[in-house]
Amino acid sequence: MTQLAEEYFHEPALRQLASEFIVYKSTESGVFGTLASLHCQMHGGTADQAVYAAAAAELMMLALDIYDDLQDGDNDAVPWAQCPPPLALNSAIGFQALALEALRRGGEGCPARHTELAIQKLNEGVLRAVNGQHADLRSEWQTEEACLQMIADKSGALVAAVCMAGTALAAGERGCYEAIAAYGQAIGIAAQLRNDVDGLERWDKRNDLLHRKRTLPLLFIMEDQTEEAERLRAYYSHRIGLEEILTDKLGVMEYIRRCGCLEYAQVHRYIQKGVAEQIIAGLELEEHWKEALLEYT
Repeated sequence: MTQLAEEYFHEPALRQLASEFIVYKSTESGVFGTLASLHCQMHGGTADQAVYAAAAAELMMLALDIYDDLQDGDNDAVPWAQCPPPLALNSAIGFQALALEALRRGGEGCPARHTELAIQKLNEGVLRAVNGQHADLRSEWQTEEACLQMIADKSGALVAAVCMAGTALAAGERGCYEAIAAYGQAIGIAAQLRNDVDGLERWDKRNDLLHRKRTLPLLFIMEDQTEEAERLRAYYSHRIGLEEILTDKLGVMEYIRRCGCLEYAQVHRYIQKGVAEQIIAGLELEEHWKEALLEYT
């Protein structure tokens, strides 16, 4: 990632900013890059191909993280929140282009169709995720089905995309993309639901309730017919303000823990986990590859 940024970002301030963002990104789990690399290797890809597949996935996710944080404005801890938004946005545009360049580099020496297919799979996932992000930003969905569809489009599509891009770089059209798309989406949905639970259990600036975000556990609360839920509905409809919620922080958190919304989200998470595990179990892969995939369910 650093090598590509230094090669293409010749403007000194942009290069410095990109370096800071990449260093910060390297402190995170890197799960998207790991999945892209894993799929490349398990379909016969070389070490160099796997490295470029991982770089492509992480560069694309870095770009999307910057877009997401600029849209939400709820994460002051990241370095792109510490610089003027136009500069962060410009960096994100560059990272998105670098992701495709990484796939092109990874495809050198292989049939051109492999690279084309890898870029296609990654780009299709991003395009689908844009739809999910738009639905999430508008927060107008009202049903469990619509919420799960938004998560599938936003998070599920991205996990599936990096898995398929890594596969395509190594296997081209020989990849079992229908199965990869299905278990990749399930893994992504399960991961997002875990984040949604965390987004209610934490009480800081990134708490989803405080930002009036709609997530699956909060949908459960909005349909609850209790006095505590009615108070939170009043907050979401702006009939009461944040100060009133903060004055009863302990009471709100106690209600969240006992009302069943967290368990509701966890049940859906385990359903998706089971979907992914069932598909992976049926793959024609050596057991050690299946075991590696199951670590992400």
